[in-house]
Amino acid sequence: MSRKLVRVWEPSQPEAIELRPSVSHENLQVSYKSCWDISLSATNKILTGNKALDSHFGGGISLGQLVELIGNSGTGKTQMCLQLCLNVQIPKAAGGLEGSALFIDTRQDFHPDRLKGLALKLERQYAHKVPEFKAHKMLQKIYYVKCHKLDQLMATVLSCHRHLVEHPDIKLIVIDSLAFTLRMLENGAHRYEMLLELHESMRRLQRQHELAWVFTNVLTHRYVKKKFQVEPALGDLHSHLINERIWFSGSSELHLGKSWRTSRLIKESE
Repeated sequence: MSRKLVRVWEPSQPEAIELRPSVSHENLQVSYKSCWDISLSATNKILTGNKALDSHFGGGISLGQLVELIGNSGTGKTQMCLQLCLNVQIPKAAGGLEGSALFIDTRQDFHPDRLKGLALKLERQYAHKVPEFKAHKMLQKIYYVKCHKLDQLMATVLSCHRHLVEHPDIKLIVIDSLAFTLRMLENGAHRYEMLLELHESMRRLQRQHELAWVFTNVLTHRYVKKKFQVEPALGDLHSHLINERIWFSGSSELHLGKSWRTSRLIKESE
């Protein structure tokens, strides 16, 4: 399959710096909604494809959330990211959002053929309800950008606003992986500063555009109380800034929780 089927967006770093929002009264405008208005609004969930997870989340990942997928390599994190990019496009006639997605690839591990296989499977699943929901159309509604350096990742996130204005149907932004480029920085203080900048930008975009962020992270060793512990990369503050953390394991089991110690297994029966 040709990579041309997935749209590629490449922002420049100067463009991102130029677009960086300044603090002003316009940026501080707040919109108010009643609980009744929210209850009457259209669905704001993205199916994960995992019945237990979707049941726990009340129908999928909510817009306005920062969700982290964490685990070792080969446990299914990228697979779920790709599936979410397709599921966000499920037509409204079938109870979906009918949106599109932006996939930010920092690991250079994006495989269009793998995405096409998932799209064909989803096409067959909804063939009776919405026959016009075709795999090639799904691929055309996934925008792809490659960021193998931290400055490219920063430029992409900072310039997302313009892309979202041009494509208001984008309801999901995926970063696979958030930790990959950040961990290349040897200066801990600088890494901490860049992480906070990314979180601030992601939250700002969520306030301006109704969407969800999903990113992957890895496990690392941390020396605590004279022994090594396996913990998520990026530190404790990052853990507090995300809304949900989904743990992936080699046994295909999924757990939910900010830390492994307090996480709980999500079963099909839930």
